[in-house]
Amino acid sequence: MKNTVAVLTRHDKARLIAPALNQFGWQLTEIDSFDTDTLGSFAGGQSRFMTAQECAFRKAALAAELSGLDIGIGSEGSFTVGPFGIGTYNLELICCINVSAGWAVTGRFYGPSLAQQWLLKDAESLQQALTDIEPDQYLVLQQGNYLKKALTAAQAHNLALLRFSYGEVTLSYDLRAHLSPERRFHIQQAADDLARRLQRLCPQCATPGFWPDKALPGLPCEACGVATSLTRQRQAVCQRCGYTETEPVAASHASQQYCQECNP
Repeated sequence: MKNTVAVLTRHDKARLIAPALNQFGWQLTEIDSFDTDTLGSFAGGQSRFMTAQECAFRKAALAAELSGLDIGIGSEGSFTVGPFGIGTYNLELICCINVSAGWAVTGRFYGPSLAQQWLLKDAESLQQALTDIEPDQYLVLQQGNYLKKALTAAQAHNLALLRFSYGEVTLSYDLRAHLSPERRFHIQQAADDLARRLQRLCPQCATPGFWPDKALPGLPCEACGVATSLTRQRQAVCQRCGYTETEPVAASHASQQYCQECNP
């Protein structure tokens, strides 16, 4: 059981995460005795009361606790408006904790998503919405307290036509991982990031996750040399011993458009 790792999920996530972690010789086993939807669900019902990071950590801790294994993994996603208020972005976090060794490492993916929501009032607007949905993506239909999840496009079409007699309906992506092909792909990318972070060990104590996450501002302006708010260096900090290392970013200077002196 030494190489067995627990994943807390009811949405078939272990098979998405496992390939990235095969290099460590880990065998992933799913723990489904806890209803993860009680921590928050994309398909209506329970709203999440923690941050995505807190929720991923909580799931990982529960995975280890319920399985009795040293290592637990928890995954959590969130969707927000994209940069500059354009589009929808998906953040996927996969937290891995080792209870006996006392460390936690989180892999992540952040990028644009096709997830959408429509307020529909007739067959014409319904048909237009359905043409934009990617293959194998399931849907949620809601009208007041009426809620139906895990609908195929055909099922959503037929049900919406019936419900229009009661008024407008809201149609949206069912973003639970087992029902969203795009989200499954993003979870795999977050798992790849987790694997890279697990491989990066602290030079002092060999604790995994020694990753340059901390951004240090001060990149000098290309015109006047004054420090700007842009990142000058990135810093890795060991979560166990506190050892730090900094590394410069690729850019040597910032455009003067970011300088408070040249472009106040």
